[in-house]
Amino acid sequence: MINGTWALFCVIGFWGWVLATVGFIVKAFPSPGVFRDRISLLWGGGVVLFYVLWVVSMVHA
Repeated sequence: MINGTWALFCVIGFWGWVLATVGFIVKAFPSPGVFRDRISLLWGGGVVLFYVLWVVSMVHA
């Protein structure tokens, strides 16, 4: 049986991971040949956080 709370976290984790990845690409690489260090750490941390949430919630759902 699927646990509804973990299923909700699974959806949030997946979409957070997708949107954080898009945000990382757009914000960390604003133009060709430019890489922003500080902002990439923020968005990259979001990518990792939401990916871990997604995987953990899939295991528990």
